Amino acid sequence: MSAPSNNLLSGFLVFSVLIFMASLLVREDAAIEPVVDTADSLVSTSTADSLTSTSTSSLGTPHEDNLTLASYDLEKPARRFKLPKRWREISGLTMLGENRLLAHDDERGVVFEIDYRDGSIVKAFALSDLLDPVADDFEGIAAAEGRVYLVSSSGRLYEFVEGSDGESVLYNLYTTGIGQDHEIEGLAYDPDQRVLLLISKNPKDPGQTGLVAICRWSLDTKQLVEDGPILIPAITLSSRIDSKQFQPSGIERHPVSGNYFVVAARQCAIAEITPQGRVLAVADLAADRHPQTEGIAFASDNTLIVSDEGVSKRATLTFYSVSKGQ
Repeated sequence: MSAPSNNLLSGFLVFSVLIFMASLLVREDAAIEPVVDTADSLVSTSTADSLTSTSTSSLGTPHEDNLTLASYDLEKPARRFKLPKRWREISGLTMLGENRLLAHDDERGVVFEIDYRDGSIVKAFALSDLLDPVADDFEGIAAAEGRVYLVSSSGRLYEFVEGSDGESVLYNLYTTGIGQDHEIEGLAYDPDQRVLLLISKNPKDPGQTGLVAICRWSLDTKQLVEDGPILIPAITLSSRIDSKQFQPSGIERHPVSGNYFVVAARQCAIAEITPQGRVLAVADLAADRHPQTEGIAFASDNTLIVSDEGVSKRATLTFYSVSKGQ
């Protein structure tokens, strides 16, 4: 082969390598990237394509029957996404009407909408009465009757309306007083009782040591309900996963059963509890898949969605469908 031909071939190879390296850099900063999970077999390409269709029923099969924690295949997620780097501190999740998923930042009052079909960020808005987002230790988010609520670890409730992309929205602030006795780690809405559920991670009140507390805040009175929190002996949860503790990090009401699903990041577990406080089931979550589970929500087809903070990596959303035959 002649020298000019060799030079042409070498130039082509160098150009190809540069294009390949550039594509890797673009991939790293992409808004969404499917997670490669060697611990289990992810869905096939054809199934993955169907999950990103506009039909919400493709993520799971809707059922009119009562669904329990055992109805979900926790060994094999239907899908799993990495989120953009800027949302590494994702904390709570809540589902709005029309299957719109909201999440929030851990330390700033910034709320963002995720298209849960492909993991892309639809919009983001901030809680602010000036130029900068409100700073607090935000631990949970819930949507209730046309309003959105954020809760801090000390039990402060921020009430506001959904904003458009880039908007700063005003808010009402309610001081519940829960922070004197509890460190709050999650928020949910129970429409049957018209209350917000604030779940405690660690009791500060010595009289409630060893108890998991679910405090209830009435939308009618804008105060805690008079009959006190739902108290659950932590051992009834921890003993089922061979652990000494159970420290909740998120809570959500199941749309079919009405029971409360609670995740515990440190114990890498999920539990189902009745509104009266009876523990129905507790299950382990795969530790390699869930480094720090903070948020939980349900899609309209009852698919279970959980979020994990990125820790030193990117945050993730994991989807668990109802098991076949349920």
